[in-house]
Amino acid sequence: MTTMDDRNQNAWGKDPRRGQPPQEGAQAQPFKLDLDFDTLELSTDIESLLEPDAPSAKGAIYFANPPKQRSHPSSRPVGVPVTPPPKAAAPEPAAPKAKTGAAQSKKKKKRQRSAHAGAIVLAVLICSLAATALFSWLGISALQDVFAMGKTSNREVELTIPNKATTADVIDILSNNKLINQKAVCKLYTNFTEWMKSKNSGASYKKPEYIGGMYLVNSGMGLEELLGFFKAQPTQSETVSLLFPEGYTMQQITEKISRYRVTSMQVLEGTLVTTDFDFPFLKNLPTSGRYFRYEGYLFPDTYEFYINENPNSALRRFFENFGKKWTDKYGARAKELGMTMDQVITLASIVQKEAANSTQMKDISGVLHNRLNRPDGYPMLECDSTRDYVTVNIAPHMDPETALLYQNVYNTYICKGLPIGPICSPGTAAIEAALWPADHSYFYFQHDKNGKIYLSKTKAEHDGITTDLVVSGLAQ
Repeated sequence: MTTMDDRNQNAWGKDPRRGQPPQEGAQAQPFKLDLDFDTLELSTDIESLLEPDAPSAKGAIYFANPPKQRSHPSSRPVGVPVTPPPKAAAPEPAAPKAKTGAAQSKKKKKRQRSAHAGAIVLAVLICSLAATALFSWLGISALQDVFAMGKTSNREVELTIPNKATTADVIDILSNNKLINQKAVCKLYTNFTEWMKSKNSGASYKKPEYIGGMYLVNSGMGLEELLGFFKAQPTQSETVSLLFPEGYTMQQITEKISRYRVTSMQVLEGTLVTTDFDFPFLKNLPTSGRYFRYEGYLFPDTYEFYINENPNSALRRFFENFGKKWTDKYGARAKELGMTMDQVITLASIVQKEAANSTQMKDISGVLHNRLNRPDGYPMLECDSTRDYVTVNIAPHMDPETALLYQNVYNTYICKGLPIGPICSPGTAAIEAALWPADHSYFYFQHDKNGKIYLSKTKAEHDGITTDLVVSGLAQ
């Protein structure tokens, strides 16, 4: 017997016009199924009542609610089960149209412009940060240079300022010696401050003047302090008054200045050796072969100094005083004697050292003039002070061979005539004694231990007096 399922399966498989089996969840139309197992005929009336369009074939399957007839000629036969048409699939998105070359080029340029703009923004940002860092560093460095703010360096630097140096010249020297970092900023600062001072002072304003010479400065000092240190007028308030007696040597003078904290010994000696002081009487000074080039010209007197003063300023006080003391009258008298200023000062320095007091100076000067005027009979002055100058002031600072060279030019027991230069700083009395000596015929002199002077005309007379002083216990 053919089952309903078998017939159904055959019906679905044989008719290609039929749709696919209904999918799960599809809404099927309700239908009525009649099976005639005995092949009994149905009455026409009953069949018409049940379904007017039902098939008359026996044993056939029919639906009580058949689908509506299609107007299309290929409509399905009546009684075939109909499955709802599957839902139309959503249309696939159309494939993007191929871009034209112009569109692609335009988009590429746009991307390039965007990348270029981003690079510019980044570069500007980096430059801004770099500029900020640079200007910050410049500002801090400038403050350190000008006002010594935050300076931690503490080294001693030796430098030389030339005569008549301008502020710009001094700044260049400071930069070359690594004492400032921002040379251009320092010059801009000083130009501005000088312009402000000139504007406020008017015609009375004078540009800063700096004293030429060698200086020993500290690297922790700022530009303002350094410029003030090099100027003629110091700004320190604490002062000290020092007396320098007649007959002091250069070494004694510098030691005393250093001892009272006016300036250091090292700087003073260096300045005296390296600096060309711009005083008229020093211009033609013969200095070759001398131990101290300015020995004899630091005029002995009482001076007031500032503590930690500019060494060149301190030394200039001595030279300025000497210039005042050496008058035109002295110059005229030296010319009458056929002597230069330097020869007079050299002779006066010997008189200063040999005399026990000022009353003896003219007599001693007379003896020396007499010997100088008789070089054939008295080629050498034979003064102990010239020999002692080398022994005490020069020889201790060098080897014996070099010291001997100075003995040959200073020691008047060896050299002929006057020594190469002064041996101390003579006072006014000694200078005048050298210019106006006593008029006598003595060629020798000596002292006892009490300072009394003994003059002699001959060598025999001089030796006799010496013997008497030794016997009496009065010899020096």
